[in-house]
Amino acid sequence: MAQKKEIDAYRMAVLKVMLEAKKENGEPRFDEEEAKSTLDILSDADIEFGMPFNTPQETAKMLMED
Repeated sequence: MAQKKEIDAYRMAVLKVMLEAKKENGEPRFDEEEAKSTLDILSDADIEFGMPFNTPQETAKMLMED
């Protein structure tokens, strides 16, 4: 079982990827509030389950496709 700090670190890595994502015109895809709100869809249990199978980049990509 992952520790809370590992889950939090993973969550922050996903958030960083989401905040760095750009639209086609170069503008940020999300502001911080939008990115956090989107990421909050995933519970700590969801993140813990997916951590062994998905990189933060893959998780961010999945969230940005929804």
